Amino acid sequence: MFTCKKILAVLDPSSEKQPALLRAINMAEKTAASIIVFTCIYDKSYDMTAVLSSDERFNMKKAMMEHEQLKVEALVRSIDSAVDMKIVIAWQKKLHESVIDSCNEYACDLIIKATQKHGLLSSTLFTANDWHILRKSVVNVLLVKSQEWPEHAQIIASIGVSAQDGDHIYLSDQIAETATQMSALLSSNVHLVNSFPGAPVQIAVEVPNFSPEVYNKSVKDRHVNKMKKLGSKFKIDDSHIHVLEGLPEDIIPEMCKKYEASLLVIGSVGRKGLSAALLGNTAELVIDAIDCDTMVVKAN
Repeated sequence: MFTCKKILAVLDPSSEKQPALLRAINMAEKTAASIIVFTCIYDKSYDMTAVLSSDERFNMKKAMMEHEQLKVEALVRSIDSAVDMKIVIAWQKKLHESVIDSCNEYACDLIIKATQKHGLLSSTLFTANDWHILRKSVVNVLLVKSQEWPEHAQIIASIGVSAQDGDHIYLSDQIAETATQMSALLSSNVHLVNSFPGAPVQIAVEVPNFSPEVYNKSVKDRHVNKMKKLGSKFKIDDSHIHVLEGLPEDIIPEMCKKYEASLLVIGSVGRKGLSAALLGNTAELVIDAIDCDTMVVKAN
């Protein structure tokens, strides 16, 4: 069963609907977690020191925060739930910094935030704040859309088995474990998906007696064996293990569409220093191309 003790549910002050909070409550009711109901506000006029006096700035900030507090309190009261919820109102220019700081301050182990919808293409639009949160968070992040997960939803777990280093091996286990825990929580089905690049065309031309078919079969067999071992560890049937030739940024979105996935579980290896700001090119390309909820698993 998916377990978390404290969830940071990030509200959107400009929206009447709060899918992140509803998703957090749904999960908290099944895991006995508590929720930090978090919202961040700021008004650019606060910076106009040449126009507003210090007292006027103080009073404006106080009034806006009190108004937001009352609004969020009314929202929480309107929801019929026994979940323990604490309201936190932050005054900060940069939402992503405030989210990360509050997550650390309140020792949350999951961040849930709503994503926006792009009307023209009807696909998920990840904002700059979404990307910053995904890159800098040290806990798992769930980005949600407005619709509810259907009963017996499909979960796609993006698994990499090529890397031999400990961090990536551990991350694959964490992704599979998180996906299976979420499936138990939501009565869903898990599909483990892996891809591998086919033999480069130039090798087939330049190297005598080289068989791309034999090469690709050999690579696929190795990936399938590793995937089946992982699936066996988490009791995932072989029929739900998929190894396909191609790039993950192409294969994963295709599989999400094929199975009408409600959730994609994908991983991000924690780093230090400059590279800590990078989620990873492949992960970002995959996330940007799918149209379902996304759980980013952080292995630190």
